Amino acid sequence: MKTKKHLRELNQAEIEDIVGAFDDHDDSQYTVVEAATLQELRAAVTARREVDGRIEAAVTDAHRAGLSWGVIGAHLGMTRQGARQRFDQIIEH
Repeated sequence: MKTKKHLRELNQAEIEDIVGAFDDHDDSQYTVVEAATLQELRAAVTARREVDGRIEAAVTDAHRAGLSWGVIGAHLGMTRQGARQRFDQIIEH
């Protein structure tokens, strides 16, 4: 039986490395039929950065308000442990 591979989440440094690789080169180096394809990719990455920042701010606020990692994780669609592992490092203790 063939199993599906699950995508892993990229951390902010990995996202910045990927975007930086695109930003360091001009579009003429890519053989994409339409420039709109790369523009959409860049727009999606920019939107993801903005959303990731918004989620981090919301998680920080929720944690400071006293919500447990279990409650935060449930609202994010992940486990308590997953939420804590992903966001604990951004919380200033």
